[in-house]
Amino acid sequence: MKYYFQTITLLILLLNCNALTAQEFNLSVKVSAPALKTADPKIMEALQNELEGFFNNNQWTEDTFEEHEKIQGNIQLTITEDISATSFKAELVVQTSRPVYNSSYSTQTMRYLDRSINFSYDGLRPLQQTKEGYIDNFSSILSFYAYYMLAVDYDSFSNLGGDPFYDLALNIYNNLPNSIQRGDSGWAQDDKRQQNRYFLLESARSPRFRRYREAFYTYHRQGLDKMYDDVVSSRQVILQAVTDVGRVNKETNNTILPKMFSDTKRIELLDIFLVADPDQKTKIRNIMISIDPTQTEALRDLR
Repeated sequence: MKYYFQTITLLILLLNCNALTAQEFNLSVKVSAPALKTADPKIMEALQNELEGFFNNNQWTEDTFEEHEKIQGNIQLTITEDISATSFKAELVVQTSRPVYNSSYSTQTMRYLDRSINFSYDGLRPLQQTKEGYIDNFSSILSFYAYYMLAVDYDSFSNLGGDPFYDLALNIYNNLPNSIQRGDSGWAQDDKRQQNRYFLLESARSPRFRRYREAFYTYHRQGLDKMYDDVVSSRQVILQAVTDVGRVNKETNNTILPKMFSDTKRIELLDIFLVADPDQKTKIRNIMISIDPTQTEALRDLR
């Protein structure tokens, strides 16, 4: 009987331990393939299930994440071409959010569209988490985004807190074969648009963008997280953070991070500043239009 109770106690401790070391992500994954020519649609079903497990079931950090602390979000993979039955071109949308302190509101922290996903998948060889060495291009792409999502999330909670995860993403890039670094448009340094994974990472790690990352932290930790206590002061902090993002955008000539900030925060900023004074509305509107002039109409309510 004593052994029985000891066994039960051990099981409870193990269950509690698993709860305390829960994985970092709780992502919904959707794979769509509207125009397959040669690939089996069942492979897409298998891929969706495997992607969900890849992000949500692997352990990506040594930190403890409770259930409510997990990074929420959505991964949307859209197959744009099946080159063969097992070789594909696709677009990937990565979207994450995190809770705002003392509220039921979650703020979107990242929204990014990658139009250059080139990969092979046959449903037989599993995707593998990687941070050292090279396994295959698709595993590298997915692991890169896992660490990038973590870096963005940590940056929102502590100033430059994402550095260790940007370094891991860099390891993934450095371990790519030269043929992929140079020949895959999603990784290439000579991409004329400067809108691929290389520039997403290079910008985040560059001293030129330190002010951007500091503003990102200020926006979330000193602005949104303190709105419960003082809405007016927090709105002013957010305005200053967005002003700094605008300055970085001007200094770096419309580069990738300010554009991603605009895509991520535009709707939220509309909600925050709709009830602000006219001067604040004008400032936010002008800054956001300078970052992305295509969104002028979307910001009309701040006129």
